[in-house]
Amino acid sequence: MAKVALISSAGGHLTEVLALVEDLAGEHEFLLVVTDYPAVRGMRLEGIDRIILAPTLWRNIESRLLKRPRQLAGVALTMVWWLGTFWRLFRRERPDALISVGAEIAVPAYLVNRLFFRRPALYVESLARIQTPSLTGRLVARLADRVFVQWPAVRDRYGPRGEYHGRLT
Repeated sequence: MAKVALISSAGGHLTEVLALVEDLAGEHEFLLVVTDYPAVRGMRLEGIDRIILAPTLWRNIESRLLKRPRQLAGVALTMVWWLGTFWRLFRRERPDALISVGAEIAVPAYLVNRLFFRRPALYVESLARIQTPSLTGRLVARLADRVFVQWPAVRDRYGPRGEYHGRLT
């Protein structure tokens, strides 16, 4: 049984990843790496063998107390932190493949995988992206082995890397 690392931010992206798990239930061992937010702490998810919460070094980026340069610095620090986190995690867990629907947490995960581990990596563009690729999708498309899109118009924006197989989630 293959071990698949699922990489997701909390919220809608997590919902889409879990829909994929339902379709593949029983075929693989699933390790879910999700951004640490109060809504996901203590979750028990059917079909997921292990959940790892990835901490963020910034909170509530819409806060009026924080100025934009500080927000961007926090995001940059989080990305650097996640590079080390994913290197340690992939070295310890040895996943056989990666799957993600986004968002920002996917970028360092796929970068670490491409540079050090070279496991098959699938990126699924979010169902919400009906005409244009997401920023995460544009960055990760260069690092993923395959990119699935859920709308024909988005496939054309990815060029030959984009594969349309209908709605997946």
